Amino acid sequence: MISKAPKIIAAMLLGSALLVGMMSAGVAQVSHLRISQAETGATQFLQVGHNKSVIVDLPAEVGEVIVSQPEVAGVIMRSKRRAIIQGVGVGGTNIFFLSRTGARIAVLEITVSADSSGLEKTLARIIPGSDIKVQVFGERVVLSGTAQSGDDMDKAISIAAQFTGSQENIANIITVSGSQQVMLKVTVAEVSREAVKQLGINLSANFTSGALNTGIVNAPSLGGASNVIPTNTITAGIGLGNLSINATLKALERSGAIRTLAEPTLTAMSGQSAEFLAGGEFPVPSGIEDGRITFEFKRFGVDLKFTPTVKSNGIIGLEIDTKVSEPTTEGGFNIGGITIPATRDRQAKTSVELRSGTTMSIAGLIDDRVRTQINSLPGIGNLPILGALFRSRDFVHSQTELLILVTPVLATPGEAIDLPTDKMVFAGDAEAIFLGHIEKLYGVGGGAGENEYQGSIGFVLD
Repeated sequence: MISKAPKIIAAMLLGSALLVGMMSAGVAQVSHLRISQAETGATQFLQVGHNKSVIVDLPAEVGEVIVSQPEVAGVIMRSKRRAIIQGVGVGGTNIFFLSRTGARIAVLEITVSADSSGLEKTLARIIPGSDIKVQVFGERVVLSGTAQSGDDMDKAISIAAQFTGSQENIANIITVSGSQQVMLKVTVAEVSREAVKQLGINLSANFTSGALNTGIVNAPSLGGASNVIPTNTITAGIGLGNLSINATLKALERSGAIRTLAEPTLTAMSGQSAEFLAGGEFPVPSGIEDGRITFEFKRFGVDLKFTPTVKSNGIIGLEIDTKVSEPTTEGGFNIGGITIPATRDRQAKTSVELRSGTTMSIAGLIDDRVRTQINSLPGIGNLPILGALFRSRDFVHSQTELLILVTPVLATPGEAIDLPTDKMVFAGDAEAIFLGHIEKLYGVGGGAGENEYQGSIGFVLD
């Protein structure tokens, strides 16, 4: 007994190692196992599919069958030398076949696993071009192989989750073979025009007679529609005995145009987001704490966010969220001596699918607004001709046009590009003092030699 113990322990360790190796290697399931006379009493390793059966022919007549885990595998004896093993539940167990005298005929180490061939065929049919392998270990599933895109990999995980019941039971080691980086070239062009016209008369009169002193003041406010207070004034006055009349004419005519152009280039992995901001932030009062005004910062400028998804057919899915904003006095207000500006926003959000190198345009974002406001003295301000002395007019006409161009490209390694700072050289003392140059101008001339530019060009030209 003592001499046989090391051999038994060694055999058990060897059998366990072989079982682990078979499971990790994904041994193909067999439908018929024959145990020869030379293998009598040896341990056999058998993999059975869930809800599948395997026929086992034994080398001797069986007198007793012992199943360790009947909920995993069951045995039906068709004859004294033939048994049918049924995979009842996912897991592992062992089965002992003994003779009438209790001698061991065979020991079967059984592994019952779900059939992965159906899942592999489903993935191959639904996701063409992929080579995804499936290995099942109990309730766990390992996905390996290759997929053409991250979108195909996500589809495979979603399908396998229906097979296992939860994504937590899936180990994903799929390799994506296609390009997974997307470079997005965006052009944001905006033109904004604004015209403001204001006209108002402040009229005041004062009459004195003895102890009687009477005054009439008409000072209509300006800037209601545009929030702009005119500074151009003309004042005139006249005195007739005890009567004095003063009039102040306030007038403003202003026109302006703003051009915004941004051409950001961003690169992001498939399924990941990228963000770009060309602008800044300005403070806005948010509350009062311990008698002090607190501020929060609001962003303005060209703001771009996008999330690309590379599909297996070369299509790039894009979720785009772009916004152009600028501070403006229109809609702002003054409180406590602090001027709080408002922002004029232009925003576009969409989801599209494009081929690499295809340009999508978001156009037609035109805003045309006309606002006018008249302040007058009730009754008198409605009189023709004379009523003009008792009213003011504020007129604003603003136009904005916005165009957004988006071009996604699959990013691939390339050569380094020239930077504007590569050829920048600061001017020497003589050139800075006598010519007023900050930096030397490059390429300005008619030369056409190697590495030279033609025409009047440069990083900064005055």
